[in-house]
Amino acid sequence: MGKAIYLACALILLFPLGAFPQDEIILSNGDIIKAKVEEVGISEVKYKKWDNLEGPTYSTAKKEVFMIKYENGNKDIFPKSSPSEKAEATPGQPVVATGPPAEIFFIRPKKLAGSSPEIIVGTIMPDEVVVKVRNGRWYKAMYLNFGEIEFVAGVYSINPEVFWYKIDPGKTYYIFCTIKNKGFKVMAELKMLDESTAKREMNGLKEQLKAK
Repeated sequence: MGKAIYLACALILLFPLGAFPQDEIILSNGDIIKAKVEEVGISEVKYKKWDNLEGPTYSTAKKEVFMIKYENGNKDIFPKSSPSEKAEATPGQPVVATGPPAEIFFIRPKKLAGSSPEIIVGTIMPDEVVVKVRNGRWYKAMYLNFGEIEFVAGVYSINPEVFWYKIDPGKTYYIFCTIKNKGFKVMAELKMLDESTAKREMNGLKEQLKAK
C-alpha cells in the first residue's frame, strides 16, 4: 500500500465523521469559538453561539481570526503577513525546511494493559500522521515542518481539542501523550513538557523504534 493511501486510511480513523459537529472559529490567540457562522464580511465574522442558536448574533474582528472550520469539513484560513517577517510561518501554515530538523520526543507513560491502545498523533497542516505512540514508550521524531503547528491526537476517535506548538529548526521538544476518560469517551491529550520533567517521565520507559 502506497504512503498516500496509508495516510488516507489512517486519517479516516483519526478524523471520523461527526468529529466536528459545528463550525469552529479559531482566533489568532488560540481561543476556539464553537458557533454557526452566518457571515464572513470584509472586516468581521458574524456568528451564533452553538449552544444558543436562537440567541443574539455576535461578531468578531476578522483580523483576530486565524481560521474557520466549517461543519462540512471546509476551512477558511486568514493569513497574517508582515514585510519584516518573511521567514516566519503563519499560524497553522508550516514553512519549508530551512535549517536542521527539530527533535520532538513523544512520551507516553506506562499504564495497565487495558489502557494500551495506540495514541495517534497527527497534524492538520500538513495533513499527516506523525506517530502512533505505544503504551509505556517514547519516540524521537526528526521533524522538518516549522512554525505554529496544529497537533491533534486520537485513540478511537479524534479529540476535538487542538494543541498548538511553535516548532523551530534545531530545537528539542517533549510532548507528553496520555489517555483520559471524558464521560463515556476515551480521549487522547497532549502536553508540552520542559526537559527536566520530560526526562523524569521517560525514566524506565522503552524507546519506540518505529513511528507507525
